[in-house]
Amino acid sequence: MNDKKIIFMGTPHIAAQHLQYLIDSSLNIIGVFTQPPRKKNRGMQIEESPVHQIAKKNNLQTFYPNSIDYSVIEKIKSLNPDIIIVVAYGIILPSQFLNIPKFGCINIHVSLLPRWRGAAPIEHALLAGDVKTGISVIKISPKLDAGDILYQESLKISEDMYSDELTSALTNLGKRTMLQVLPIIFEKNISSNKQDSNKVTYAKKFTSNDRKINFNNSTTQVYNHIRAHGPKPGSWFVYRGERIKILKATKHKDKGKQSTILNNKFMLACTDGSILPTLIQREGKKAVELKDFIQGFSFAVNDKINA
Repeated sequence: MNDKKIIFMGTPHIAAQHLQYLIDSSLNIIGVFTQPPRKKNRGMQIEESPVHQIAKKNNLQTFYPNSIDYSVIEKIKSLNPDIIIVVAYGIILPSQFLNIPKFGCINIHVSLLPRWRGAAPIEHALLAGDVKTGISVIKISPKLDAGDILYQESLKISEDMYSDELTSALTNLGKRTMLQVLPIIFEKNISSNKQDSNKVTYAKKFTSNDRKINFNNSTTQVYNHIRAHGPKPGSWFVYRGERIKILKATKHKDKGKQSTILNNKFMLACTDGSILPTLIQREGKKAVELKDFIQGFSFAVNDKINA
């Protein structure tokens, strides 16, 4: 397997970990494609993607085109790869691109397709209260995450799992699954199954407004919202004109008028119960545990939030 020529395509941290795993496994990475450096964070400094950084550190030939055009396709052909592995690249690959490698193009996707095609499958699985997710290895097709399934591995989602924990678990599962599947592909000893079009759901990217908490929802819905976006970037609400993030929370049965502060513990009422923040963050401040937040924060019981 180590003699096979591999091109890797990916951009964010989860993809960088997969690339590093291939490198650590002494596989023959002949080229890395990632999205171009972009301005990030408050300082708006130009930053290379996590995949770019790993590739650079390991002296791998790296490309960062804005799109897959004719020149990129010709470059891929000149590299003559045996297989192309894609993990969260963020650019849809055209059909003429897909037949270049001898063993095709595969995508490692962090959901059990056809559920949660798209950019944010981990957050959507938590938001929906899914009890199971997993890794799908698929043939890449021109349509987003719609290719035939080569292999899947499941993962249980515990009720207290947040986005960072699920991301870590799926990353580790994805790396192992990738290495498990590659030799089977090279031996041409793997079959594929079409995705069931009746079971397709989509995982669109979230905006900041999507992360605003709606306390008119049930306690479970609000709790899942916090899990899906926590601990980073965090769900938020507004109190007395200030945006406050809830990064972690617990569910409770205490009831009261929804969208209000129930008591001096800072329980927040939903339609059928309440949630209690355990990790919370004021605007421009560091994240703190609830007891520290309450000591330095003035609030009144029965006050409305998101007013």
